[in-house]
Amino acid sequence: MSVSSWVKVPVGPHAPRWSTRRPLRTVLIVVHTLTAWNRLADILPIFDSDDRVQLVFTFPAASAVDSDVASHLARAGAATIPWSQAVNTGFDLAISVHHSGDLHELNAPLVLLSHGIGYTKHTRNRGIEESRNRGIEESRNRGIEESRNRGIEESRNSPVYGLSPEWLTRHGSVVASALVLSHDEQYERLAATTPEAVSAAVVGGDPCLDRMRASMGRRPRYRRALGADPGSRIVAVSSTWGDTSLFGRDPDLLADLLAELPDDHVVAAIFHPNTWYAHGPWQLRCWLGRCLRAGLRLVPPDAGWQQALIAADAVVGDHGAVTAYAAALGKPVLLGAFPDADVAAGSAVAALGGIAPRLDRRRSLAAQLHELTATPPDLREVGELASSVPGESAGILRRVCYELMKLDEPGEPALVAPYPESGLVPEHEPVRAWWVTGERTGSDVRLIRWPGDVQPDRGRDTVPPGRHLVVAVDHPRHDLRGAASILVHDLHDADDPDQLLAETLRAHPACAIAAAAGPGECRVLLRDGRRFTASVPPDTVDPAMCASAVRCWADAAPPAEFGLAVGTRTARVSLRSADH
Repeated sequence: MSVSSWVKVPVGPHAPRWSTRRPLRTVLIVVHTLTAWNRLADILPIFDSDDRVQLVFTFPAASAVDSDVASHLARAGAATIPWSQAVNTGFDLAISVHHSGDLHELNAPLVLLSHGIGYTKHTRNRGIEESRNRGIEESRNRGIEESRNRGIEESRNSPVYGLSPEWLTRHGSVVASALVLSHDEQYERLAATTPEAVSAAVVGGDPCLDRMRASMGRRPRYRRALGADPGSRIVAVSSTWGDTSLFGRDPDLLADLLAELPDDHVVAAIFHPNTWYAHGPWQLRCWLGRCLRAGLRLVPPDAGWQQALIAADAVVGDHGAVTAYAAALGKPVLLGAFPDADVAAGSAVAALGGIAPRLDRRRSLAAQLHELTATPPDLREVGELASSVPGESAGILRRVCYELMKLDEPGEPALVAPYPESGLVPEHEPVRAWWVTGERTGSDVRLIRWPGDVQPDRGRDTVPPGRHLVVAVDHPRHDLRGAASILVHDLHDADDPDQLLAETLRAHPACAIAAAAGPGECRVLLRDGRRFTASVPPDTVDPAMCASAVRCWADAAPPAEFGLAVGTRTARVSLRSADH
């Protein structure tokens, strides 16, 4: 980028002319990826309310997956300068949570931090790839446990991303003025690989974990943001990036979970930003189309994953940092993928791999989740290895940064703000096709639903007997509409509901009941000509389910009032026939 395209404010010789404030110090924030942007959101509050400090952001374009960082910085309103200007400008401090790029070219004391839960993954190189591939092959021939143990042993002396000379030194000199470690255990690894960097090391804990723990009291708010009722169970599915990730190895797992878990469960998916942007957000949504139609809550890549973990009752994940954070919070974790050879021995993630149970795809997923929550694994070791100074990260990081800037700290304690519920805005669609089973007890009915856009695996005996299919008439899949026992219109679309329902039954020979549902009301027409209008209190059960409740009486006359339970919700239904 040419000098003519450099910004003139808030840095540069012309900045004073245009500045309203003249800060005493200027700090450069290096944002490599969207993952870095997420991490920096936990760190930068150490400068909260200090008008002596100006933050300036830059994007070095050093990652193969840039995650549309420039757009995110623009939307956040961050003062951004091009990388060419950053390396030609002096700053009082620079902060980066990635080690790649030409950080040694910066003219500022540099604070380096990890962008995950410590330093946990081996640097990808030919030796690691050969070891990992050999482990996969051996797992087919010698047994998973034996090959896993061999993978762990072979990986012990492999270089770790962020804690080896290739990441920490340039031309024989240590790049960082302060290298922030989250735990004391990383000192030993650093001393063994890069002893010249030990003098720059600071144990600063984990700012993300501290914020998550400070946010636990907001769990009910996060659950509501995911659309969960008080009695619902939330299952978070976390996948890092790459072919060894959960999504890379088992792309059908999300659909299978949604198919097996009834609607008293909410499934939320958390994907690493590299997965979003290596393939493109449109492509990821396209791959997940049936899952989104089945009620999946897709957590955006730029915010909300911490809140989703706090809301969760159980987590299915892999060797990514998000899964390890869930374990550090005490969440029951089931590992759907875990390439042991990729994980640094002695780290928090390695502890997770040694303790958490592994998902068995031959067994019922619902049963395994029930077992997980009934007898959760003791994952306290993961939390203990995540931070040596729990609750103190913000204070330590602020002290380090202000010492390097040669500026007195503010008088107030460093900020540790809970995550806002407004930051959790999952993508989701209303479910418009359900498999339903019903059970009558006296004059009451209990319905259990599973989304119709995904199919359970019959090989695991998870298909409920006697189920029927309820489908919205405008559902995009004609095969589901054609197989439906009950077809449902939106009552607002019906000028003449009776005529509309009659036409629906004539046009769909397989359909036994046509219904039109709106707020608090459902019109029902059976193929034998009987008509009913059901009324339910607002914000209770889905009114369309009154048609399934009527179906439970078969040839008998349903009562004028009955109790209806659908998932975690209940209501008293008032039913009147067309003759009354």
